[in-house]
Amino acid sequence: MKPPNLSDPFKRRELNLSWNRFTKSLSVAAEDYLAAKKLELTVALSIWQQWLFQLPLRSVVVACIPFIVYLLFYTQYSMLRSISGMDSLIAPNVHLLPRLERTLCFGYLPHRVISSFVNPVFDILAAIPYLIHFPLPALYLVFLIIKHPRSVLKYVWLAGWLNLSAVTIQFIIPTAPPWFADSAVFDSSHRLISSSPNEAAFQRIDALFGMSLFHGIYSRSPVKFGAFPSLHVAWPALIAVFKPPFGTTWAVVHVLWIALAALYSTHHYVVDALGGIALVCLIQYLVNKTNPFVFSHRTIHKRTGLSVCLSGSLSVCLSACLPACLHAC
Repeated sequence: MKPPNLSDPFKRRELNLSWNRFTKSLSVAAEDYLAAKKLELTVALSIWQQWLFQLPLRSVVVACIPFIVYLLFYTQYSMLRSISGMDSLIAPNVHLLPRLERTLCFGYLPHRVISSFVNPVFDILAAIPYLIHFPLPALYLVFLIIKHPRSVLKYVWLAGWLNLSAVTIQFIIPTAPPWFADSAVFDSSHRLISSSPNEAAFQRIDALFGMSLFHGIYSRSPVKFGAFPSLHVAWPALIAVFKPPFGTTWAVVHVLWIALAALYSTHHYVVDALGGIALVCLIQYLVNKTNPFVFSHRTIHKRTGLSVCLSGSLSVCLSACLPACLHAC
C-alpha cells in the first residue's frame, strides 16, 4: 500500500477533512460519555441526598454504637487488659493455634510451606491486599452510599459488631501469630528475650523500597497478640456476603488472595482465616435475623436541618475513621 501523495493539493485537502471529521467525532463521543457519567453521578447524589434527609437520626446513632465501642476498646486495648488484670490472668497463648493447625492440616503448618517460597514478586503480591485492607471499609462505605444507600446502616451495624466481636475474642484469648511463635526466644523463666519485628515478612517490602511503611503500621498497633480471628480475611469476606461491588467471583478471589498473603507473610494461620470467615457468617446470620434498619416510605419521618447536619457529619466522620483505625489482625 502506497502512502498518500501529500504534494497533491486535492489529496492534502481530503486528508485534512478526514482528520477533522475524525477528531470532531471523537470529541462528540467524549462529550456524550462525560455527559452520561455526569448524569449518573447527579442521579446517584440526588438519591443519596434524598435518603440522607429521610434517615432518622436515632437510627444513625444506633448503627454507629458498636463501631464506636470497638474503637474505644481497640485504642485502649493495652490499658484495659492491664487494669482488668487480664495480663496476669491470661497470658498470650503461643501453642494453641499451632496445635489446632496441625490437627486441621494433617500435622502440617501451611504457613511454613508457603512462606518458604521467598521472592520479591511474591512479597509485592502479598503486600497489595494488606495495603488495600486499610482504606477498604471507607471505600466500600462510599460505594454503598452511592449504589445501595438503604444498606448503609445495616453495613455499619454489621461491621461494628464484627470488629467488636473479634477484638473481644482477642481480649479474652490473646493468641500469638506465626511470626512470633516461630521466632520468639525465651529464657529459663519463660521471659521473652527476642522475636521478629511485628511486620514479619513485610520487613522485606520496607527494605526493598527503602521505607518503613509496614513497620510504622504494625509498631503502632495496640493488639500484638490478636492472630485469631483474622480481620484481614474477615473484611473481604464481609463484603463478599454483603453486596460485592464487582461480583461474587472477584470478592471470593479477594478473600483467597489475602488469606494466602496472610500465610505467606506469617501473620496468620489457616485457622485464623477460617475463624474470620466463620465470624462473618455468624454475625451476618444474627444481623439478618434481628436487623433494626429496615425502612419503608411510610415509616420514614421528616427531620430538622440540625438532624440532617448531624447525620451527614456522622457519615463523614465514619468514612474518615474506618481506614485509620482498622489495624487489628
